[in-house]
Amino acid sequence: MRIAVIDIGTNSIHMLMAEIHPNFTFEVIGREKEMARLGDGTMAKRYLSKAVMERGLATIRKFYLLAQSKGIQKIVAVATSAVREASNGGDFIRKIKKETKIRVRVITGEEEGRLIYLGVKHSLELPEGNTFLIDIGGGSVETLVVNPQRILFLKSLKLGAARLNQLFLQKGGEKALRRLEKHVAAQLKNVLPQIKALGFGNAIGTSGTLNNLAAMAFYAKNKGQEYSPRDGSLEYGDMKELYQRLSHSSPDERAGMKGLDPLRNDLIVGGAAVTLAFMKGLGIKSLRLCDKAIREGMVYDYIARHRFRLKSEETIPDVRLRNVLRLAAKCNYEKGHAEHTAKLALQVFEQTRKLHQLSGVDRELLEYASLLHDIGYHISFSKHHKHAYYLIKNAGLNGFSDEEIDVLALVARYHRRGLPRSSHPEYAALPRRTRRRVAWLAGMLRIADALDRSHFAVVDSVAVRVKKKRATFLLSAHNDAEYELWDAKQKCDLFEKLSGREALFCLKEKAGAPALKTPVAPWERESEDKPAPRMRVVK
Repeated sequence: MRIAVIDIGTNSIHMLMAEIHPNFTFEVIGREKEMARLGDGTMAKRYLSKAVMERGLATIRKFYLLAQSKGIQKIVAVATSAVREASNGGDFIRKIKKETKIRVRVITGEEEGRLIYLGVKHSLELPEGNTFLIDIGGGSVETLVVNPQRILFLKSLKLGAARLNQLFLQKGGEKALRRLEKHVAAQLKNVLPQIKALGFGNAIGTSGTLNNLAAMAFYAKNKGQEYSPRDGSLEYGDMKELYQRLSHSSPDERAGMKGLDPLRNDLIVGGAAVTLAFMKGLGIKSLRLCDKAIREGMVYDYIARHRFRLKSEETIPDVRLRNVLRLAAKCNYEKGHAEHTAKLALQVFEQTRKLHQLSGVDRELLEYASLLHDIGYHISFSKHHKHAYYLIKNAGLNGFSDEEIDVLALVARYHRRGLPRSSHPEYAALPRRTRRRVAWLAGMLRIADALDRSHFAVVDSVAVRVKKKRATFLLSAHNDAEYELWDAKQKCDLFEKLSGREALFCLKEKAGAPALKTPVAPWERESEDKPAPRMRVVK
C-alpha cells in the first residue's frame, strides 16, 4: 500500500510518501517540502490572512496532484500550531477539503509530541533509561522525557521560532533580544524542574531549526567538510558560541553563514535562544540530532491503527470480502460463529438451487450477510438484528452497489424475529425481484444461524434433499445438537413459506450408539469406511 502523510506546520508544509510492506515496515518513496510560512502574522494576530491561506492551499494542491501521480492510495494530514490557534483555522481546513478532498486533522501539541516520539523511537535505537527529546517548531516546542517503552513526560510550550520572531524580534535590537530571553526563561521555569526530577542520560533533538543550528556549528569548526544530518550533534560550547554570533548578527551577515537555510534567516535567532536555554538549564553537554520526527511518526501511527486492514489487503485481494471483514472486525464480531454460519448457509444455498434459482452474486451476498448478521451486538444484544441493519447501511461499504447494500442489510435484519413484510418501509421500497432475493437469503440464513445456536459448531455440515412436499435437512453433528434442532424448527418458517414445503431436520447417529449423548472427539468422527448412520427425524 502507498500512503502519503502531510504535516501542515507553522513554517513549512511537508509531505512524505511511503510504500508500506506486508511485514508492517515501510520504504520512503518521496519527500516534498515548501516553506509556506503559515505562521507569518498568525502567531500575533491569531488569524490566517487571505494571502497566507492561498499560499498554503497552493502547496497542498501541488502535493495532492503529486501524490496522485505516484499512485498514493491514502493521504493522512495533520495541522499544528498556526492552524490550531487561528480563529479562522476551520475555514482553511474546509477549503482544503473542498479543493482536494483531503481531511486534515488539527492536532494538539501533546499529540504532536506523541507522533514525534514514534518517529524517533522507530528511527533510532533509544538507549535503556531515560532520554530527553526536544523538537523546535515554528509555533511550539515539544519537550519529552521518554524511554524505549513509553513517554514519561510531555509538555508543549509556545516557544516556536516563528512565534518568538513575531513577538520579540520584528524590530531587532539588544533590548528586544533581552526580552525574548527573559520570556523563554519564564516559560522554562516550571518545566525544567519536572524534567530534572525524572532525570535522563541522553538528549535528542529533531526539527529543521535544530538541524540548521547543528549544521552551522559544524561548519564553523570544520572548514571544507560536509555535514551529515544522520550523524549530527550539537555541543553546548559550540551552541553557546553560535548564539553569540547570531544574536549580534544582521540578516545579511546571517545569510553568509554556511549551514543556514536562507528561508530560516529571520527565525534562527529565536530557535537558537530556546536551544541554548534548554541545554544550559538541563546541563546538556551534547544534543544528538535526529532527522526523523513527526512525519515518520504519522506513518508508524497509521500502521499501528490499521494493522488488520493492511494485512487483509495483502491476504484478501477481494475488495468486497475485505471490506466486509473490516466492518465485522470493527464491530468485534464473533469470528467462529460468523464463519460457521456462513459455511452452513452456503451449503443450504447450493443444495436448494432448484427451489430459489438465485445467482452466484446472491450466493456471495448470503456469505457476506452471514458474516455480518450478528454485528448488531456491538450496539446492544436487544434488537441486535435491527442494529446490524443500521450498521451495514451506514458503513460505507466500498465495492457494493446501493441495492446490494440494501440486500445485505435486510438479510441480516431478518436473520431472527419477524419475517419480511410489506409494512416494513425499507423492504417494501425494493423492487419485487429484489424483495424475493432478500426473503430467500434471509430464509436460508435463519436456518444456518439456528444450526449453530450454541455457537460451538456442533453441527458440522448439512445436506438437503428436496422432494415435492418436503425438504429434509440431513445434519452431521459431533456433539449433542438438541438445542440446534429445536431452534432450526423455530426458524424454518420463512423457508417453508417460500419453498411451499415442510422442513424436516434429520440428525445422523452412529449405529449402536446412544443419540449423541456424549461428546465425540474429532478423530472419532464418522468416515466413509464406518457403518452407515441411521436417522432421527425432528419435525
